[in-house]
Amino acid sequence: MKASAPGKIFLFGEHAVVYGKRALVTAINLRCFATVKKRSDFRISSSLGITGLDYEKHPYISYAIRRFTEFKKINGADIEIESQIPIASGLGSSSAVTVSVLKALDAEYEAGLTNEEIYEIAKKVELDVQGIASGTDPFISTYGGCWLIPERKPVKIGNIYFLVIDTGIKSITGDMVKKVAELRREFQEIVDGIMDVIDKITVAAIPNLDKMDLTSISKLMFINQALLNAIGVSTKTIDEIVAELNSMGIAAKLTGAGGGGCVIGVGEIDMLTKATERFKSAFFVKSEKEGARIEELEKE
Repeated sequence: MKASAPGKIFLFGEHAVVYGKRALVTAINLRCFATVKKRSDFRISSSLGITGLDYEKHPYISYAIRRFTEFKKINGADIEIESQIPIASGLGSSSAVTVSVLKALDAEYEAGLTNEEIYEIAKKVELDVQGIASGTDPFISTYGGCWLIPERKPVKIGNIYFLVIDTGIKSITGDMVKKVAELRREFQEIVDGIMDVIDKITVAAIPNLDKMDLTSISKLMFINQALLNAIGVSTKTIDEIVAELNSMGIAAKLTGAGGGGCVIGVGEIDMLTKATERFKSAFFVKSEKEGARIEELEKE
């Protein structure tokens, strides 16, 4: 069986959501595809190579298999991964691969898992690998759409094109979450205050997304990026990209854990198009309504 799950972008609220604050996150029209076939042992094939169960090279897939066997005992599986989502880029590739693998395993082995059960397993996998996480990414990959987290409240979003620029630097979510946690231990009152402001920005953005008020969204995005910089998850490369986009009339911020990964921007379409000419790693994404799904296998 073949299944897929979408990636995501944090519009507002990354890191703050780890501390119970609100975030706006949308699935995007880039997907990870997992094809699962019955096999007597485990074989995992992806752009990272071919392995058996391997918690170093294929940690999310390997933990997903291990967690799946808590529901359905299996002795093996052939798993092939194809993904449209750049790895370690802040676009939710890890959760998309986890959820797509679980969805395909469920279908191939007829485990009868609900989407909520797939989400709960994927959240455990995220914790297995990262040690600390909000569960946001696996939720979005499972259900699709745009949501206010942690309330799990659907949010209407207009037909907005988001510019995405891949910095080419890997973003390691666990490392960045730990970095912020360490800063918070040292300056808890200050960091908590920053998280409170990020929460207010997130809430203020909701009505503007539905109305496609790019002016207000841009202002809020600018402030959110400044606060992410303040907690140490931005980088010189990200700051330079954001500054150049700002000079072109495009508001931008990092998306996801930071430390690398991607920058997202909003603005008038002609400005965004010019930015794709300036940045070779730039591309457009839109909000994706559909979450994890079963795909039709191509006939051999």
